[in-house]
Amino acid sequence: MEAIATEEYPNLARLVEITNDAVALCHRDGTVLHVNKQFLRLISSPRDLVIDCDIKDILFSETFERAAGHKLPFTVDGVDNTLMLKLFDGSFIPVTVRSLLLNPAANYDAPAASPHVLIVMRSLEERYAHDRQTQRLLSEVQAANKRLSGTLSVIMSTVGSEDLPSLVDTVLNKLVDTLDADGSAIYFSESGGFKLRGISDSLHSSYVPEFVPYGSGVASHLLKESRSCRFSIVPADEGASPISGAFYDLDSRISLPVRVQDMPPFKTMIAVPIFFGTQVLGVIELGWRRHTTPRMNEVRVLEVICDYLSIELVGLITALRSRKTAGLTRSLNALRDNLLSFEGDAAGTYSLLGSELRRVLSCRVCPVILDQVRDCYVVDFEGGSRVELPGDPDDFFFSMRMPASRAAGPVDSAAPLSAGGMPSLKSARVVRVDRTTRAGDWLADHGLPCQGAFVDMGAPFEDAADDLVSAEGPDALKPGSILPRDASGKAVAPLRYFLLLRDGSQEPIDDLEYDYLVRLVHDFELITSGVRNKKEEQRIAQTLQAGMRSSLGAVPGITTDSRYSSATRQALVGGDFYTLIRLPDDRAVMILGDVSGKGVEAASMSALVKTALTAYAWEGRPPAALARALNSMLMSFSRLETFATMFIAKIDLRSRTATYCSAGHPPAMLIHPPHEDGDRVGEVELLSVQSGVVGAFDSMMYENGVFTFEPGDMLFMYTDGAIEARDAQGGFFGEDRLRDVLLRESGAGIEGLCDTVLSELDRFSGSALDDDIALVALRFDGAGGVGPFGKLAAGRLFRVPRTREL
Repeated sequence: MEAIATEEYPNLARLVEITNDAVALCHRDGTVLHVNKQFLRLISSPRDLVIDCDIKDILFSETFERAAGHKLPFTVDGVDNTLMLKLFDGSFIPVTVRSLLLNPAANYDAPAASPHVLIVMRSLEERYAHDRQTQRLLSEVQAANKRLSGTLSVIMSTVGSEDLPSLVDTVLNKLVDTLDADGSAIYFSESGGFKLRGISDSLHSSYVPEFVPYGSGVASHLLKESRSCRFSIVPADEGASPISGAFYDLDSRISLPVRVQDMPPFKTMIAVPIFFGTQVLGVIELGWRRHTTPRMNEVRVLEVICDYLSIELVGLITALRSRKTAGLTRSLNALRDNLLSFEGDAAGTYSLLGSELRRVLSCRVCPVILDQVRDCYVVDFEGGSRVELPGDPDDFFFSMRMPASRAAGPVDSAAPLSAGGMPSLKSARVVRVDRTTRAGDWLADHGLPCQGAFVDMGAPFEDAADDLVSAEGPDALKPGSILPRDASGKAVAPLRYFLLLRDGSQEPIDDLEYDYLVRLVHDFELITSGVRNKKEEQRIAQTLQAGMRSSLGAVPGITTDSRYSSATRQALVGGDFYTLIRLPDDRAVMILGDVSGKGVEAASMSALVKTALTAYAWEGRPPAALARALNSMLMSFSRLETFATMFIAKIDLRSRTATYCSAGHPPAMLIHPPHEDGDRVGEVELLSVQSGVVGAFDSMMYENGVFTFEPGDMLFMYTDGAIEARDAQGGFFGEDRLRDVLLRESGAGIEGLCDTVLSELDRFSGSALDDDIALVALRFDGAGGVGPFGKLAAGRLFRVPRTREL
């Protein structure tokens, strides 16, 4: 057959050998007459197996269908046809085919000569491969452009953000769209582990671990490796053990067991740490719900985004921590002020602390109480649930080990609430509670919130328990056998231990909140210690006062009246004192003093001054000399920082004269009461010779003043609290009002005069006296006890000019 083709087309056979295309010549019925070498090379078959075969057994349609009957699988009009060429090994390749009808040569004598078909074909594999390569490159360029634009979009979205939740939400959703992932999540490093801070919208219906403790999960592996990781995830089987899932690190080829509760909702995942310097702020997880192999350029995209994100996160976190620090500091200062105002009110202090801790820390306050009936400690949970602790609070909460990964704490964990360092506690203690601790696991097993802090106040609210049992509200304790009572019915179980608890949807107590708790407990410890010291000082001072109670001795010829009033409800001992000393020869010494301060120091100082002046008075010294001697003695005590004011009068009843020294003290008043027969009108005169205070300066000068008196005259002395009493408008009672009261009331006699003056002061101030007051009145009856109605000696009172001399 090939010879016939050569004879009919002598030039064609030679021509097709020099072309690069595969050429075949066949009958109209499809029988192959001639093929060139390119055709044989393309079909990978020897010539003898091709010649005389049917072209319809070699060329098929694109759908691999054979042409039926004598119909050729291509057109013969020179138009390109895309067909599938069957190779010698049975495989197919795509080819393009063009064909024309040819007439035989004119000198050929064949009687039944008919046109033949010339077929030219070319393989499409190279073109298809080129197209595929082009398409692949185009897809890679498009993917790279998408990653680039997505990366820039994520980076731009982080710039200038002021809201952390919106920043996290934007970044996670754009990451999913940029890298064609199925979801993403971000965890921040917190105390004890990594806390979920955000998820993409595609994960809202999926389980995502809320908190992954240190030592578990992907994040802990990243901390160890300090690099980005690609993971293939094998989920846990149904009914498997708690640790049955696994992460397979595709780079280091390490398999890591993981707890079921820490399993993310992916089958393939990229995890990238967010570094700031050498500290890990958190971890971003990007995952797919199918098994795939993440490309390294996707990892690099995430790393670039995390680098920019870390800068914004640090700025935002710093701002958030600053605002949180400011809020905690305000709360701490307010609590400190309120605790000082609640001195001695245990129930009020407990209620205040509980309500503020609930507000600031968003936690439940659960007292841990000793049940003496069952001889165990119980947690009094809100709602009336009481759970027995499995041991003593000391052993249960404080005898435990902290995970090594928590020792360094999260980034920026050393930021204090104030410039000072962490205060040291004496007997009070604070410890964190979370799922990494024995106490946290026990709380979770009993269905209670399992994270927060345990607080040992160091000292119990001893008087609060009984009040809180009958109280209402969140701070009230439930009645029952939890608080045993003594014979008087008072609750005897002290409130000392507390659990501050948060549920699993909240964050653990962070370092700022822990610092806040430590400082609050430290303040409580100091205030409680101060209250105890104050009570002890009060007891000592009252004992001192009982031993040196101010009194006026009996002196013939002098009738006395006195009154002391404390400004405080607790009747704390002040520095006011007075005494009347009888001397021989119808003489006496009157001393009224006011030592600065209150409490033990003032009482001790009063005792010292009173004892010293009494000794000096028996030596016969005049009042100014007494003041000088006392000043010298006080100044010899270099560490003594108190001073005293006083009025000292040395009275001679025989001569009806008196010498006095007013050392920084309000001027005493000499009263000439009116006579009942109208012989004399009443008159009040100030003893105005003044000297400086005692115990302030070595060089202080003291002077004597002199006055004379008649039988029936009165000497009225007082401390500064009397004239400095204020009314509601802030006005002082003053010397003029005091003089008017004395002039009006002195005609009724000396008995009850001091009570009357004190009543006037109460009425003026609205019973709001803010200073201790000592009032003393002496009536001179004359030597030998001549009464006020006896015969008056002749002569007038020697009036001292009303000038102050220092």
